[in-house]
Amino acid sequence: MIVLWITDTLEKHFRVAPSDTMRALQWSAYALAAAIFLLFTTVIIAFDSIFPSQSLESLQIGDIAEEDIHAPVTMEFESTVLTEQRRQAAEDSVRTIFDSPDPTVVRQQSLLARQIFDFIDNVRLDPYASREQKIDDLHQINALTLDDSVIQRILDVDDETWRAMDEQVVSVLERVMRDAIRETDLATVRSQLPTQVSIRFSDESDLAAIVAIVEDLMRPNSFENPEATEQARLAARESVAPQTRVFERGQIIVRAGERVDELAFEALQQLRVSGPANRRGEEVVRSLLASIVVMVMLGLYVGRFHADLFDDLTLLAVLTAIFMITLLGARIVGGDTQQFYRYPTAAMALLYVVVTGPELAIMAIVGIAILMGVMANESLEISTLVTSGGAIGALTLRRSERLNSYFFAGFIIAVTNVVVITIFNLELLSSDGGFSGLFVDGIFNGALAGIAAIGGMYVITFLFNLPTSLKLIELSQPNQPLLQRLIREAPGTYQHSLQVANLSEQAANAIGANADLVRVAALYHDIGKMENPAFFVENQGDVGNPHDVLNDPYRSADIIISHVTDGDEMAKHYHLPQAIREFICQHHGTSVLYFYQQAVAQAGGDASEVDIEHFTYPGPRPQSREAGIMMLADSCEATIRARRPTSKQEIAEIVEQIIDNKRREGQLDDSNLTLNDLKVIRNTFVEMLQAVFHPRINYPAAAKPRQAETKVESMTSSPAVEAPTVQPDEETRPTKPTKPKKPQTQAETATPKTTTAEVKRPRPQAVDIPKVPNDDTAPLPEVPPLQRNREHHNDADGLADTSNTNGKPVDEAATHDEPQSEDK
Repeated sequence: MIVLWITDTLEKHFRVAPSDTMRALQWSAYALAAAIFLLFTTVIIAFDSIFPSQSLESLQIGDIAEEDIHAPVTMEFESTVLTEQRRQAAEDSVRTIFDSPDPTVVRQQSLLARQIFDFIDNVRLDPYASREQKIDDLHQINALTLDDSVIQRILDVDDETWRAMDEQVVSVLERVMRDAIRETDLATVRSQLPTQVSIRFSDESDLAAIVAIVEDLMRPNSFENPEATEQARLAARESVAPQTRVFERGQIIVRAGERVDELAFEALQQLRVSGPANRRGEEVVRSLLASIVVMVMLGLYVGRFHADLFDDLTLLAVLTAIFMITLLGARIVGGDTQQFYRYPTAAMALLYVVVTGPELAIMAIVGIAILMGVMANESLEISTLVTSGGAIGALTLRRSERLNSYFFAGFIIAVTNVVVITIFNLELLSSDGGFSGLFVDGIFNGALAGIAAIGGMYVITFLFNLPTSLKLIELSQPNQPLLQRLIREAPGTYQHSLQVANLSEQAANAIGANADLVRVAALYHDIGKMENPAFFVENQGDVGNPHDVLNDPYRSADIIISHVTDGDEMAKHYHLPQAIREFICQHHGTSVLYFYQQAVAQAGGDASEVDIEHFTYPGPRPQSREAGIMMLADSCEATIRARRPTSKQEIAEIVEQIIDNKRREGQLDDSNLTLNDLKVIRNTFVEMLQAVFHPRINYPAAAKPRQAETKVESMTSSPAVEAPTVQPDEETRPTKPTKPKKPQTQAETATPKTTTAEVKRPRPQAVDIPKVPNDDTAPLPEVPPLQRNREHHNDADGLADTSNTNGKPVDEAATHDEPQSEDK
């Protein structure tokens, strides 16, 4: 980049012709810049592969991660830890296997019940035992754990009720034990026994006695089968296939602050084994190839359609910086692919529109979409989201000088994002499996893009002093200090600049050029005339022309040409954008002043005695369509104002002649203006100039004018300067000295001539122009001595309508017919 700046400075500012060595240096510099671009983009895309976020070797199970650890490459491996976890879960899910109900248990318990009831019958019927002895006898039944209330009820019931209770106990016991009863099921079955007793036993005491006996007699009849259970669990383990884990590039393995568990540690171990040796190289190569594709695509496009960017290294550096910062931001937020839906990449497209226009913005957004797609693991969805949102946003932003345009563009981007997200995630609509979150992300993306573009525009405008729409609006305000100075110190130049700005703006709009830029440039193109305003015809009024007093074509040429270099220095002092300074330098191209012809005449007609370079604007010639438009507007406005044509046909002929002369002289060769452009510009100029310089009606004088009116009429009917027969840049033409004519009569004064070319205006007698020594080094009255160093001239001023014998264009706008001094 430094080499490019050096060669550009030598060619533009010191007029050093590009040699083979310099061209080789330029190509070397371009190759170096391309290599740096590829290096940075590749590193940004494959950053996780090249620079892992934390040392994998330093982490062990139980350690706490200091930061998010991302997978630098996409990897897939068989996870023994996950497989074992899944198999253990399958084994644990197998319940203990029990055998079928054992019928012998039911028979044994039924037989036991019969024996118990026979014993109870004997006790109940024993005539010799007392009640206390009977109660003690029933307590001796080991199979039962009957409390006193149950025993009292057994002894108190009549025989018929007891026989019914006997049958009910046996019936309930057989019914309950018919189903499988496990040890763990006993409590549940016992709680359900009251529902199994017949409703015949409504007495609570009878019901309690039956339930108590059945509970004591009930036993488990289904028992665990260890062999079958073990076989089932082994089968469940074997049914689980080996588990595979997949980590996409950039996916988080361990989040900051989390403890490293077995699963995370296994993934880190796999990265140690397979990542550095096998996969990182693939990611770097993939990123490099994607960067090459994008660089070639953008380079070819810029070279064919925006070749002037290679001459504006500052602008090229700003555009590259915007691209790289946007890509770097995507890398920073891209640890989680979900973040790409929120990242406002479209803001880059809006900034490109502000700086260069929508065409390059669309190409740039396509390029960064490719790189972000690779960064997001070759995601077509992310590439489509970035491309569609950025391109539609760039085409939507029409009036970049209005803040509401950015918000409207952000709204359109949000709508586009939602549509693209819906296309790729339509299956999530029915289940709402994350679609609502993506929907919100798309809207947030669009809104943030508009806001970020506004902030970026302010930063670019004031940090890099680029002619953005915001900067141009600021510079076009009449209260700008430089324009205020121009109004006060050179009012004629200011009015001329306004007309040139209007002409340039309309012509630029007609051919699709940058109308805002050329208008502002036209307002400032002649600010250098403020250094010596009296030496330019539009500021002289009735005080006369100092060039007539100088009678020195060399000094006059220095003064006229210096308004270009002075203007460039003044623009630099007031921090005008470089693009505006280039208009100041180019608006006269490399034309030759009229004073060259005067110098040849003083040399006796010998052109070899005069250095034509001394009378040539330093240039360069207009390097853009906008600069070419302003050169033509400047020449046409000055010439039309001087010649005052009386019809549209005369205006059209003058404009046609000026444009044709400029074209033949080669002043427009580097401006990229086509013949069709020139035709449109000519028609626009003719319409605009006719509206400004249309003829006026000559009203007859009043019969008895008052004294004040007579004085004003006498002033307005004074003879004017004879219009020259040559055309452009009458602003620099010294007026022809004339002798005062005999005073006119009142009748003559009351009826002015209709043709100004037939009347000459005398020099006002009240102005005393001091005599200037005929010495090239002597200071001018009220004008500082001027020593012009042509090596530091960046710019030009004036028109050339003819060519001398050496093939140089000559500016005849300063025709001087006064006899020359013998000393010169």
